[in-house]
Amino acid sequence: MALYAIDDLDDAWDATREFLTPLSIRRLSVLAGIVFFVGGSGSSVPGGSGGTRGTTGLDPAPGAEIAAARRFLLENLVTIGLLVGAVLLIGLAFLLAGSVMEFVFVQSLRTDEVRFWGYARRYFDEGLRLFGFRVALGIASLLSIAAIAGSALLVAGAAPTVGLGGLLLAIAAFAIAVVLLVVTVVDAFTTAFVVPVMLVRNSGVLAAWRAFWRTLVRTWKQYLAYAIAAVILNVAAGIVFTILLAVVALALVIPLAVVVGATALLAPETVLLAVAVVLGLPFVLVLVVAALLIQVPIQTYLRYYALFVLGDTDATLDPIAEVRGAVRSADDGSTAL
Repeated sequence: MALYAIDDLDDAWDATREFLTPLSIRRLSVLAGIVFFVGGSGSSVPGGSGGTRGTTGLDPAPGAEIAAARRFLLENLVTIGLLVGAVLLIGLAFLLAGSVMEFVFVQSLRTDEVRFWGYARRYFDEGLRLFGFRVALGIASLLSIAAIAGSALLVAGAAPTVGLGGLLLAIAAFAIAVVLLVVTVVDAFTTAFVVPVMLVRNSGVLAAWRAFWRTLVRTWKQYLAYAIAAVILNVAAGIVFTILLAVVALALVIPLAVVVGATALLAPETVLLAVAVVLGLPFVLVLVVAALLIQVPIQTYLRYYALFVLGDTDATLDPIAEVRGAVRSADDGSTAL
């Protein structure tokens, strides 16, 4: 039995090459905008807190710290609530935009026509359904994790021995890891396979999942092989992305370092600070643009790879029948020559 996860590696590369050539600034810029939402981005800013000491040099009592923290929360409850609400709304808005862009991206790959606003308007309803599914999946996973962790803490606290309590906590940690793995696989398969099925069948998320589920169960070995290959490809893509972005950053840092160094020797600190800010903002902007442009061929290849596997396992769900035929007919022609 042929493994499509292996056979489709070359076909996905050929399709990616045909899709991205000849190079077009407009196409690359639009794809970069799509990838910004599809690829996702996230950052965490680690925060720290420092305690203040009294004139005696002794730390305040723990009770005083807790009382001070409680008083701070009560006094700034509205501000904290507004900040949390704003962050939540921004996150949900980004998730909604990303859900819509999933359909924009796949449809662009299907038709070889890259349209941002046109496809976004056409598939907004489908994106809204995907958004709702993702929110529900996230809520279900959070509730499951909270239930497991809460139950484990209660039971472990009442355990007669420390060893038994530790064992219960270890079991709970394993259960949480299983939940996270299942949620990750469901979300990844929804993006890679259910979204194109929704386009092919013009259906909702659950109906598309039911249609795909039959194929998944019938050809589970193919999708297991795909999952393993996809993990390896993502790791390799991450390494390539990091190297290329590092090269771009190094090419920018060298001339910037020369300018900043010369300014530090010849100008006062206020001028140095102004120069650093003026040069730093374009540096960050160029890095962001470079990161998106590097991600375009990577995400295109990974998505084509999933689409080829989907069509090979079930021709009735094939979202890129024309692309598949063109790529493989070209391969047959080159082989014959």
